[in-house]
Amino acid sequence: MVERRNMLTGAALGAAGLGLSALAEPAAAKLGGTIKVSDQVNFPGVEGKMLINKPRAYAVMEQNKIDGLIALNPINVYYLTNTMPTMTKFRSDYGGIATFPRDPSQPGFLIASTAQAWDIVNGDRETPELITFTGAANYQDFVGASPEQMKIEPEAALRRGYVFREGVKLTPREQRWADAQKKYNPSSAASPAWAIVKALKQSGLTKGRLAVDDMRIAYLLDQIGFDSVTLVPGENIFRQIRMVKSEPELALMRVAGHNNAVAAMNTIKAIEKGMTFKEVERRFRVECAALGSEMTSFLAGVTIGLFPDGEAVEGKPFLIDAVSHFEQYHGDFSRTICVGDPPKDVVARAKANKVGRDAVFEAIKPGLKFSDLVRIAREAQVKAGMPEEILICNPHTLGLEHGDNPTRTEGLYGAPIDHVIEENMVMTMDLPYIEVGWGAGHNEDLIRITKTGFEPFNTISDPLEVV
Repeated sequence: MVERRNMLTGAALGAAGLGLSALAEPAAAKLGGTIKVSDQVNFPGVEGKMLINKPRAYAVMEQNKIDGLIALNPINVYYLTNTMPTMTKFRSDYGGIATFPRDPSQPGFLIASTAQAWDIVNGDRETPELITFTGAANYQDFVGASPEQMKIEPEAALRRGYVFREGVKLTPREQRWADAQKKYNPSSAASPAWAIVKALKQSGLTKGRLAVDDMRIAYLLDQIGFDSVTLVPGENIFRQIRMVKSEPELALMRVAGHNNAVAAMNTIKAIEKGMTFKEVERRFRVECAALGSEMTSFLAGVTIGLFPDGEAVEGKPFLIDAVSHFEQYHGDFSRTICVGDPPKDVVARAKANKVGRDAVFEAIKPGLKFSDLVRIAREAQVKAGMPEEILICNPHTLGLEHGDNPTRTEGLYGAPIDHVIEENMVMTMDLPYIEVGWGAGHNEDLIRITKTGFEPFNTISDPLEVV
């Protein structure tokens, strides 16, 4: 248990070069002392590496008898390709698509508009091969077309592309843009659907079972009569893969967790009596932006109901639940807040909340189930004096989603999944307690599961913050 003991005494958090370290705290000789993450987090040397955890992806696909993946959800496209296509940012319906075969010898593809080629050839990160699409040059031939006619691939509209000034020496990057335009524009598919077919043919995926994260993919392929594959809903298959993080993902999440907690604590320190939710939320948004992150969600008050009085009131406890993302990866951090001196019951409940948090951190390791964490947290808090009826105990993983784990099996009405904790999961233990008419409290910290315990991605401090 050397690793856990090091965590508790504030020793180094991880291997050298990961850009994250704890500052030694004399008071942290036992669990519950502040475990502090340095104020500056340097992004480590995995920039530009592919995000997908390929060994896990192959194992999950084998387990589910899936021959390949097709992604339309922007976060899954990003996960498979290291790319958030420009047209996706414009909120186009089909801004970007990705394919990934189970056979490691076959290529996966990014499918996007011709303009995306310039981004890909900049060479700032690893990406799969690109297949571009434009529109149909002979679209008029398909107005009112029969099903048999729709199976005929249209002629792609050849985009002239951007103009390059003649007679000047191009920079190396500009030359790559010119070369990309010559390569991709003439070979573009006539539509997203035909681009998918092109990718599947080149990946040897014209037969078999493919998991899709959006059934609009099935609609696209059905429109053109491509029916040689079986498409199955795959949202939870993607989440099952994403639950265990690759090293590049962990690097991003260290920054995400750090930035999120710093932004939340800076926001907490700025709270004053009479502030409205919108004022507090705006401060968090600004704090995130200053660190290079973006706000995802922010709650201040009594969960989604926000401040019972419409503003922060002295002596009334409320929770802060802050979520933001860095390069699409999420941090999650929560604390109990009291403006002015906290009443005795507020202090007592915060102490019981801390007992529950510490009990989870003492026990957590690979092999436990989510239900074990719920039981440990609940029993410890109740034993410490917390009324059981006001407790919520909810473990969940994080990553590209706030809940980066499958929620149900066997379709829409399947049973919830009691996940087994694995090394390199990144997760939190949600520990809010809510009593309308009294107030609310919370504690939540972002951690990575290690072989014998955990690595914090934010400073783990007292759950109660008095401002």
